[in-house]
Amino acid sequence: MEKMWTIIDLIQWGKSYFEEKGVDSPRLTMELFIANVLKKPRIQLYTQFDRPLSENELTTLRAMIKRRASREPLQYILGETEFYGLTFAVSPAALIPRPETELLAEYVIKRLQKNAAVAERSILDIGTGTGCIAITIAKHLPDALVYGLDVSEEALALARSNGERYALSNLRFGNINILESQPKRRFSVIVANPPYIASGDMEELEPEVRAFEPHLALTDGADGLRFYRRFAEIFPAILAEDGWFALEIGFGQAEAIEKIFRRAGYNVEIVNDFSGVPRICIGVAQKQEH
Repeated sequence: MEKMWTIIDLIQWGKSYFEEKGVDSPRLTMELFIANVLKKPRIQLYTQFDRPLSENELTTLRAMIKRRASREPLQYILGETEFYGLTFAVSPAALIPRPETELLAEYVIKRLQKNAAVAERSILDIGTGTGCIAITIAKHLPDALVYGLDVSEEALALARSNGERYALSNLRFGNINILESQPKRRFSVIVANPPYIASGDMEELEPEVRAFEPHLALTDGADGLRFYRRFAEIFPAILAEDGWFALEIGFGQAEAIEKIFRRAGYNVEIVNDFSGVPRICIGVAQKQEH
């Protein structure tokens, strides 16, 4: 007679199995999978430890375990993730939203909330992916008009779907290859988390990132600075005269990116993340003396 697997049995087994496979947060991963299969909040597992799973539930769970053991990201298996308190559908069409990128969205939101007197606020999110930055800003700043652009139609379909979840009337998405083209209007704020991993560093990434997330959203295929050089080139034409930009940057890139924008006529400030790592480049055009 086949063993009856209860919730606690599965949690204990899964913790050991994922530890052997080198998977991060093994117990949490197993709990999230079981909660997903049972369609219950994770906290409820603790009051139902002795509940056995049906054969159908076990079949679904086994498939999830197999995918995670192959190092497929947890978020892709679950199909969604949290970002700045909101839920976003995720897929291999776009980069999984990172906690450090919440800092970028938060900076833009709080700075604009302090300047509530500004009449017309248009915000551009370049390389929107899941739409997490654009949607988060649009939800917190209902009076601003937010545009999310991406080169990938698959990513844009995901972003639009995520936007529809929150029924935001101040949100627009569009397709553009920013390396070859540019918007025809100016924006008061430009925000972006561009592909900044140098091609030579791709092999050093964790398997979850290197093997499953879209390389188009990870690397510029060059030295990691290609998009910042392009931004420095086009921002004078698409950023309002008194506008500013906020860009996520990679580890060790702050000095090079500062130079790129200072040469282009911008005053630049670098903001560190919670670990003290330079994470955001803020820029505003230098005032011309007449």
